[in-house]
Amino acid sequence: MKTNLRLLILAVLILAVFAACASTQEPQTPAKKATPPPLPGMATPPPAAPVMIESFQSLMNQGVEAAKAKNYSRAEDLFTKAIGSEPRSAEAYYNRGLVLMRQGRNDEAGKDLRMSLSIKADYEKAQINLGASYLGIGQTSAALAQFQAVVAKEPDNLQAQNNVGVVYMRMGRYDEAEKIFREILRRDYKFIAAHVNLGLLYFYKQKPELAERIFRNAEKVDPKNSDLIANYGFMLYKLGELSLAKIQFEKALSIDPNNAMALTNLGALEIMLRQFDKALMHLERAAQIDPSNAYTWLNLGIVRRVKENYDAAETAYKKAIEINPKLAEAYLNYGIFLEEVRKDKRGAMTQYNRYWQAEQNQPTANKRVPEWINDLSK
Repeated sequence: MKTNLRLLILAVLILAVFAACASTQEPQTPAKKATPPPLPGMATPPPAAPVMIESFQSLMNQGVEAAKAKNYSRAEDLFTKAIGSEPRSAEAYYNRGLVLMRQGRNDEAGKDLRMSLSIKADYEKAQINLGASYLGIGQTSAALAQFQAVVAKEPDNLQAQNNVGVVYMRMGRYDEAEKIFREILRRDYKFIAAHVNLGLLYFYKQKPELAERIFRNAEKVDPKNSDLIANYGFMLYKLGELSLAKIQFEKALSIDPNNAMALTNLGALEIMLRQFDKALMHLERAAQIDPSNAYTWLNLGIVRRVKENYDAAETAYKKAIEINPKLAEAYLNYGIFLEEVRKDKRGAMTQYNRYWQAEQNQPTANKRVPEWINDLSK
């Protein structure tokens, strides 16, 4: 039996993306026929013809409420109907793009966000989220172009600058990323995302003491920031401080019980500690809150397999690959599952080959995989 399943702890670089769905407040009485003011952070659809205003606004508001309730399939359906009611609504396409992203369907989301921008070229939120959708499918250069375009138009947009720094980190361009994060903090020391990303950057540059100092300083600025604390926990995990990492993940969840990143990390850590029932509970909840995270589904596949819920495990592996086709570890773990549980040699070989094609030049690649492929081919 291949016992070296690689359990994944999710490292999240905080990507400051506008993620609020566009909407209006509750519709006013029909007699007024007025568009109410927007909720904070949300976009108001442009006035429509009086005969359309009730139906369109109702669909938009219902879609927003469904999205807030994490009922993304219903939200998608409602925004699709809103688009049918008002095909030139940039906000409706934008909203549907966001709920598609929440479901891990970044390719489809990108189409909607591009449509939104074709209708409303200066729609900053759509442009930033288009960049995020590109990042979600590994198209870092395309993502960078979107974020840089926003910065070019709005040099003071710290969120877009932060996203540029995140992409640079993904590209391994650490010095450029460091300059960006430090400049953001010079201008706004309370911008927590830049603290977190700078801390992770120093960790990746093998400067753990400096990274820890950054996280501790950030916690003084915002001691109730769940994402900050969860990322600090990730760094402690990478340093081998598993007990301290677990404390940080639990602390993050005490602040925000719906922090999907913290739930995923805690679940993965609990698998390592062989606390499988707890891991299953936390990972199932993480997948419910954020079904778009491939790492959550991969870890969920691992723990479901341990619990001998094989059909559900296979569904989770497939979901991880569907969301992120570049996640090599998903191919490896799914291949092991197919070989050992399903006794499907051909299917296992396919997954091992996909893993090896992606990872063979990486120092962390599992060097035994070619041997497994050879054994199965006999």
